Amino acid sequence: MTKLHYGWAIVAAGALMTWMAMGALLALPVFLAPISADTGWSRGGIGFAMTLNFLTMGIASAVWGGLSDRYGPRMILVAGVLLLGAGLALAYTWMYLGSLAVGLGAAIALALPRARTSGPTLAVPA
Repeated sequence: MTKLHYGWAIVAAGALMTWMAMGALLALPVFLAPISADTGWSRGGIGFAMTLNFLTMGIASAVWGGLSDRYGPRMILVAGVLLLGAGLALAYTWMYLGSLAVGLGAAIALALPRARTSGPTLAVPA
């Protein structure tokens, strides 16, 4: 029986981080009507969180790539995990539309590009 390379644990961590971030983001349209009815927020305001997420994700991808080249993927993965946790915690409060937009829209979008690239980058043996 051969022992698995440690890099596969990193790939699994990156996949889990991606699943959590994408699950939180892509569940928003499913619950759009109930959230709007319960909170009184407009559907456009709630949808803005998703729009903000995709715009931020596009910009953050280039920034994370540069930071990963400069500081290495391990440190950047830790920053991505912390941002994802902060974004999910902020979005969980959902007391104000702004916390939903910043939590789901910005913080998770900043973490998501890092999650998609860190696992495979760290798993490749040097």
